[in-house]
Amino acid sequence: MLPAVRKRTETALLAIISIASVVWMRMPVESSLCLSSEMLCISLLACLAWANAQGVASKAVWAAPLVSVAFAFIARTFATPITFELSGLTALGASALAMAIRANDDRMRGLSLVLSGFLCLFAASISDSVYAGVLPIVWLLGCLWHMTANRWERLDQAMPESVVRDWSIRPRTLVLAMLVLALGAWAARDRFGETRRFQFGFMPTSGGSSWSDPAARQGIGSGDAAIAAKDHAESFGAVDSDIFLESTEPSLFDMANDVIGEPKIKFKWERRQAINSENVLESHDDVAKSERGGSSFSTDRMPPKEHRHFESVLNNSIVQWDGPTGIRLAMRRYDAFDGTDWNQTEDYSNENMMRVALGDRIWFFDPGLRRLQKEEADRLSVGLLKALRLDSTRIPAPMMTSGLHIKEVDRQDFYGIDRDGSYFMPGRKKVPALTVVHMASMNPMEQTLRERLWFSADGAAFDSQTTLSDATQPAITRLATRFRQQHNQPFEQLMACVEHLRESFEFDRAHAPEDRTSLDGFLRDRRGGDHLFATTAALVARELGMKSRLVAGFYVRPGSFDVAAGHANVLPSDVHFWTEIAMRDGRWFEIEPTPGYRRPNYQKTWFQLATAWAITAWPIVLSICVLGTALIVLRHVWIEAFLTIVWKLTGWVRPSTRLRLGMGIIETRAWLAGQSRPAGLSQRSWLEDVAKHDVRLTHAASRFLDSADRLFFGMSDFELSPTATEVVSLLRTKTFHQIKREVTP
Repeated sequence: MLPAVRKRTETALLAIISIASVVWMRMPVESSLCLSSEMLCISLLACLAWANAQGVASKAVWAAPLVSVAFAFIARTFATPITFELSGLTALGASALAMAIRANDDRMRGLSLVLSGFLCLFAASISDSVYAGVLPIVWLLGCLWHMTANRWERLDQAMPESVVRDWSIRPRTLVLAMLVLALGAWAARDRFGETRRFQFGFMPTSGGSSWSDPAARQGIGSGDAAIAAKDHAESFGAVDSDIFLESTEPSLFDMANDVIGEPKIKFKWERRQAINSENVLESHDDVAKSERGGSSFSTDRMPPKEHRHFESVLNNSIVQWDGPTGIRLAMRRYDAFDGTDWNQTEDYSNENMMRVALGDRIWFFDPGLRRLQKEEADRLSVGLLKALRLDSTRIPAPMMTSGLHIKEVDRQDFYGIDRDGSYFMPGRKKVPALTVVHMASMNPMEQTLRERLWFSADGAAFDSQTTLSDATQPAITRLATRFRQQHNQPFEQLMACVEHLRESFEFDRAHAPEDRTSLDGFLRDRRGGDHLFATTAALVARELGMKSRLVAGFYVRPGSFDVAAGHANVLPSDVHFWTEIAMRDGRWFEIEPTPGYRRPNYQKTWFQLATAWAITAWPIVLSICVLGTALIVLRHVWIEAFLTIVWKLTGWVRPSTRLRLGMGIIETRAWLAGQSRPAGLSQRSWLEDVAKHDVRLTHAASRFLDSADRLFFGMSDFELSPTATEVVSLLRTKTFHQIKREVTP
């Protein structure tokens, strides 16, 4: 192949790889028809230019970048909207392809390589796929192949009489590069945590800033569809609070009834609530009950009916969450249990939240938690929640949420804490649709929970809050006694309760015990819904002397995160119940007794992590210690065996390289035996002195050194004699330990 054709072919292939790295990200979220049509048009222009490289038609390839821009507008009009950033990246790859095809000199080819290489690496850096690094590695190998070929061509032109071309240099270089990349990937595996979203930006479709779009927020959002959230609420939008739409959606009480079943005891007060028929099936008209239905919660319930889906709505999400998944968003709390129903008795209400200006944002904090937040500022995380169909004034919030912020809403009377300690918006019928709430939450250290756990040895403080039946009380007492006997520390007793429920009980919301209340049947059959798991954990914790309460809210499923939109969808079926335990500083932390739900993330100290790892992985630790000791004790054996194998595998290398390797092996063996070559002493003098006590070794060493001198200072076409092999073989049979005994008086 002619050099010019080869260069054009290789550069074009690298540009195609860069375009593929962007198409890979676009495929899951865009219309396949539009995307394939766009790629077909770019391919046709490239083929036309390739076939007529010197003609006028070849200039048409410069229109390839415009194809991506044109299809972006076409898709926005007739199909799935395409983000302008991805269209721009595709146009950049098409530009690199056009340069590669039309290049007449190395400068333009080099610019094409720079553009395609940047595009490959940038696409891999913004992708969440575990296979994102495949195409950059392929591109790097292709670029290495291209650069190696160019190097040999330049050498051919500069020194045609002195260069001997070796056909295997490029394959060898590629094999070595692949080995290095594979080893690097293996060493870096599992070394990085989950990717985090940028909290700043300038592009509208990544959230952007007020400079790029007046409705955008700094780095948070999911594109133009987000900015258009006023019309379509299916993505996490940039509209924080400027639209206060009124609608009638099912409340938390209704969703709980759908998921875990209706209470056996019907409430006398009910009211009907109009639901828009174009959004909800008629069968839902009889489901919506008053928000007042959530002021108490009954554990004695009937089996749930078949779930009735909202099939006609554009998006079934109750709320959308931009933050860590596998967490719980609390809406209601209950602290008193009478054997069947949970109610709230203590009053934690506070409508005078602390107003704090942080930069250009106004936050409102719980006065009781603001001081603690300052102490644990390094463990503070911020999540965003957008209300869609949440028919409640309450704001679902994660564990230990200390403050709230809503864009451009800085009135203190918009924020408050309700009787049960949940955040809510006073004076409104519900949280307005499309409102985006920023939440600052603390991530507690496990050591802090151990030290500050509220504990009473007799548990007398909860006698007035708990009334159990004659069948339930003995079962709860037996469980608490069991955990006390197993562990001395209160926190360990609590964790033992959680482990027992998760391992020995089965999660089944449809289970209906016969001839008993739901809680009695749960303790007998060891099967039931999550509200029974949470109730049992709360009651056992009280028996252990801790302050506990039942929590109702939503669970953010780990699999609900939408990569394209950048948020997790919380559905009506994600209603969940769990337990909170009190701390002495006024905070409450979560426990998750229901199997199948992710546990809360209590951060551990380095010492706790190391101890836990040593306990669980002690066979690995013991094996590493034994292996390390064996490697140290037997280092002469395995190093000598390794050097011998290396020598035998290097018969194909050049004579000069093999001579250097042989001398390196000899010096390494001498170093192992304590006979290292002194500084300033030549290799000839040193080796002759070491070998002088053995006639065979002296003769072989002399021939070896003479051969080395002739090779490096004499004939260039010298072929290596077997002297090197002879010397290394003799030194293998007559070890340097023997030489040391002979030389040392």
